[in-house]
Amino acid sequence: MFKNLSISTKFFLTFVPIFIIGIAVSIYLNNEYQQEQMQAQALEAANEKALIVRESLVNMMVESQMVDDKYLEKVKHAANLHELYIRIDTSRLRLAEDFMDSTRAVRLGERISLANRKGEVDNEYGNKVLATGRQQWIRLGDDFKAMVPFVAEKKCLRCHDVQIGDVLGVAHLDFPLTKIIEANERNSQRSAMVSGGVAFVVLAAGFLFFRTLVRTPLRQLETAAEAIGKGNMNDASSLPDGNDEVGRLAGAFVQMRSALRQSQDAMRISTVGQVAASLVQDFRTPISTITSAIDELKRNPQDESKKQSLLDEAKESAQQVNRMTQDLIDFTSGELRVNKQLAGVGKLLRTVGAAVKQGLDRQQIHFEMRDRYDGQAIIDAERTIRALSNIILYAANYVPAGGKIILESDTVNGQLFFIITDNGSGIPAGFQEKIFEPFMKVVQSGGVGLDLALAKRIIEKQNGAVSVSSEEGKGTAYRITLPM
Repeated sequence: MFKNLSISTKFFLTFVPIFIIGIAVSIYLNNEYQQEQMQAQALEAANEKALIVRESLVNMMVESQMVDDKYLEKVKHAANLHELYIRIDTSRLRLAEDFMDSTRAVRLGERISLANRKGEVDNEYGNKVLATGRQQWIRLGDDFKAMVPFVAEKKCLRCHDVQIGDVLGVAHLDFPLTKIIEANERNSQRSAMVSGGVAFVVLAAGFLFFRTLVRTPLRQLETAAEAIGKGNMNDASSLPDGNDEVGRLAGAFVQMRSALRQSQDAMRISTVGQVAASLVQDFRTPISTITSAIDELKRNPQDESKKQSLLDEAKESAQQVNRMTQDLIDFTSGELRVNKQLAGVGKLLRTVGAAVKQGLDRQQIHFEMRDRYDGQAIIDAERTIRALSNIILYAANYVPAGGKIILESDTVNGQLFFIITDNGSGIPAGFQEKIFEPFMKVVQSGGVGLDLALAKRIIEKQNGAVSVSSEEGKGTAYRITLPM
C-alpha cells in the first residue's frame, strides 16, 4: 500500500516522523546534560555550604566548648537548608572531665535521641560516615543530603581525649534543589519551544522546497508522459529546465519524445506500406478469379454447364472479397459490439458447419461435429458463429487433402467450451502466440491475416478466452471458453 502513495505523502510519512524523533531525542539528551550539569553545580554549591557550616560549627565548639541549637537554627536559615543537625558518637567523643557536667550530658543525650529518630537513610549513611570518616552525598527527590564528618584536629585535643583524625560526629545537611529544578524545567521548556519552532520552519521550508523543485517538475513530466501515452507526440507542455537531476531527466524525456515521434512516423509509413501491400496481394487472388471467370464467359457464352461453374466460382470469390472487407472494417473500426441473447448451441454448430462446408469440401478436408452439449447459452450467436468459422478456415491452411477437422461442444462448471482439433501439420512453436496478432500470416492463406485476431476479439468481448496448443506433425487444438 505504501508504494502506491504519492512521493509527497511518502516524504511526509518517513521524513517528518524521523525529524520529530530526532528533535525529541535532541531535547531529551539536552535535558539529561542539563540535569547532570545541575547536579554537578548543586553538589559543588552544597559542598561549599557544608564546609562553611562545618568550619563555623568547629569554631563555635572551640570558642564556646558547645554547639548552640539556636546557632544551628540561624545557620540553617542563613544557608537555606531544609535540615541541619549533629549526630554524635559518645564512645568517640571522650570529653575531658573538666568539660563534662550534667547539663552537657543531657544536651548530648537529646542530640543523640534526635539523630536516632531520623529516617533509615540518615541513620544508615550517618553511621557509615562515622565508621569510615568519608563524606556522603545522596539525592532524594528534590533534596541533596550531605553527611559531613567532624574529624579531630589539634585544637580538638584541648577538650577531647582523642587522637588527631578520629571521627567525633557527623553534621547532617539537607540542601533543597527546587529552585535549580524549576530553572532547569523553564530552560527545558524554552529549548523545546525553540526546537519546535526551528523544526516547524525547517519542515515548512522543506515542504516548499519539495513542492517547488521536485513535485511540480514531476507533475509536468507526468502530464507530458500521459500525453505520449495517448499518442500525442507534439505536446507543447512546459517541462522543467536546469542542470540538476530533474532538469537532466526532463532533457532526456524531451529527447525520448523526439525519438518516439520520429520512430512513430517511420513506423506508421512502414505499417501503412506493409498493410497496403498485403491487402493488394490478398485481394488480387479473388479478384483475379472473378476476372478470369468473366473473360471465360465472354469466350464461351453458350456452354451452360461451364457457364454455371464459372458463375459459382465468381460468386464464391466475390463473397470472399466481401468477408475480407468486412473483417478489415470490423477490426479496424474499434467498434465491435456483442449482443448476448439466449441461443441454441446445437443450431449454432449446424450453422457453422454450413458456413465452412464449401471451403473445406473444395480442399477435400473432412469436417465432423460432436455436440456433447446442444442446450442453450446466453451468447452472441451470430458473432460466435463467425469466430468459430474463422478459426476452422484458418486451421484448414495446415491440413492437407484427406485430413480432418473436428468441432465439439461441451460444458464444465457453468462454462461453455468449443474445441476445434485437426490432424494437420501443426503450427511451429515460435508462431503459436503470434497467430492471434493482426495481419500475421504464418502461411500463405486466404484473407488479410485478421481471421484469428478478429475471432479472439469476438470471444474476449463476451468475457471468454481462446487458447491454442499444437505439435508439429501431429495437429493443432483450439480451445474457446465462454461464460453461459
